[in-house]
Amino acid sequence: MIRARHGLIVEVSEGDTLSAGGNPLTQTVKLAIKGLALNMAPELLPYGISAVSITPGFLRSESMLERHGVTEENWRDAGKKDPNFLESESPLFVGRAVAALAADPSLIERTGQLLSSWELARHYGFTDYDGRRPDWGALAIDWSPLPPTFVEVFRTGIRVQLDWLNTLARRTEQLIGKLPPVNRSKPC
Repeated sequence: MIRARHGLIVEVSEGDTLSAGGNPLTQTVKLAIKGLALNMAPELLPYGISAVSITPGFLRSESMLERHGVTEENWRDAGKKDPNFLESESPLFVGRAVAALAADPSLIERTGQLLSSWELARHYGFTDYDGRRPDWGALAIDWSPLPPTFVEVFRTGIRVQLDWLNTLARRTEQLIGKLPPVNRSKPC
């Protein structure tokens, strides 16, 4: 990719926020995957290589189908117990998101970003294999299938995350102000 001065590196994670499902170790790994794109982007930018992290919505993976006791042929039946599952997407959907990114001539503008399959579907206009365009970001999530204690932990975690991100943004702005001005006459 460096020789070609073009390329795309995609990290696939879970969730469009810093947190993700699972135990603390699993969450740490998923956070690291999101951060890889952020950290690779500045180094690869001069070579025209984009690095992004992408998250699917409610992914209808083999393990999720099994957990809900359905197959790909009758997956909508799982919506009777969990209405959120009706907005799930096949693995092909996130694959189409990656293909759309790879074909985008202005891809480099997205380098370092955490992207989602549903936002990319809105932008590029692709659909899942069945013609649907699942949009996890637009869904009014039904929290009722989840235990109230989980919902409260999730709510607290999101609040803590927002405070953390606001502090990080403020500190980052301060650091930008401490950088020397760009010298355009000197090669990098």
